[in-house]
Amino acid sequence: MTIVSIMLVTLAFAGGFAASRQVFFPAPPPEDGAPADWKPYSPLLWEAWGYVQQDFYKTPLDQAAMVNGSIAGMVQSLGDPHTAFVDAKRAAISSTDLEGSFEGIGAHVEMREGRLTIVAPIKGTPADRAGLLPNDIILQVDDTIIQNMDVSEAIRLIRGPKGTKVRLLVQRAKQSAFVVEITRNTIRTPFVEAKMIEGTTIAYLRLNEFGGTAPEEMRAALQDLMAQKPTGLILDLRRDPGGYLSVAVDVASQFLKGGQVVLIEKDKNGVSQEFKARNGGQATDVRMVLLVDGGSASASEIVAGALKDHKRATLIGVKTYGKGSVQNVHALSDKSELRVTIAHFFSPLGNAIDDVGVTPDIEVRNTDDDIAAKRDRQLDQAIEFLKTPSVSQR
Repeated sequence: MTIVSIMLVTLAFAGGFAASRQVFFPAPPPEDGAPADWKPYSPLLWEAWGYVQQDFYKTPLDQAAMVNGSIAGMVQSLGDPHTAFVDAKRAAISSTDLEGSFEGIGAHVEMREGRLTIVAPIKGTPADRAGLLPNDIILQVDDTIIQNMDVSEAIRLIRGPKGTKVRLLVQRAKQSAFVVEITRNTIRTPFVEAKMIEGTTIAYLRLNEFGGTAPEEMRAALQDLMAQKPTGLILDLRRDPGGYLSVAVDVASQFLKGGQVVLIEKDKNGVSQEFKARNGGQATDVRMVLLVDGGSASASEIVAGALKDHKRATLIGVKTYGKGSVQNVHALSDKSELRVTIAHFFSPLGNAIDDVGVTPDIEVRNTDDDIAAKRDRQLDQAIEFLKTPSVSQR
């Protein structure tokens, strides 16, 4: 809450106060190049800025934080959750994640009820060698308590230059909290995981994120899998938050015939553009299941919508997240980013995805008990589905 204290003062004092404010009020920057529709509002912004500079009781003020907050507030007023300002620190994390390499300890994490929780350590990384386990809770990073901290800020604290050390205070189940000291290293995270499911002729392909090297990794993985002549293929896009639109087209092209529509993009003027599958897909005929869940978003939903509309795969799982918009990412001068929604995308049949998601053909949920017992009903259903003979390619 903002508490305003109104004080009755003499007219002379009020005049003096007004004069001092006028004298010390910060001059607005040159407006050369400012759009005409901005100029009527510019004095209001600098008037508010001046009052904060003059009156706020904590000093010194963090000018950079104020600028960042101003930009963030501006884009937040648009009412679009995906048009956003991302400060330089968070932008750096996002950029390195999509390039598949960063310096840190090597663990997938998420914030659960305000507690940073290990989802899984990446095999062979410092986190794995230090013995961190799924569901471990990180309470503190060096001397900083991170409970209820923004997840990006917590990740920034854990990451750091190769060869440096970080101390983590870890809570595991009902044990007493303990300290783990880990030496950071360069972490390379493959976007693609591939294998033949043991005891079957079914291939399994997981895409963790639609990052920069994902198309090359997928082509290599499919080449190896298809050489083993699988009778079925499972593509797992669960918990895949998306990534680059161009990568979504590349991925879909591996399973669709060249020229088939992957998505339809509509801009603010209602102008539509079709993105079509490229030739040369390596898995355009094998019987296929696509696994999706509430964490399958954005580029994952592009692929899911395309494979469903073309009856190329049977979707198993639960409804996807529902993020059907496209953003332009503008790198600002301090390496922060402004992400601006420029269009919405639709499935090849014109079905909306934003705020709607993609509904699976067969709904299967993994319960909390399943997760605790390390059962995967969705994957089991996919395997059973592909083991059952089918006349149609669904």
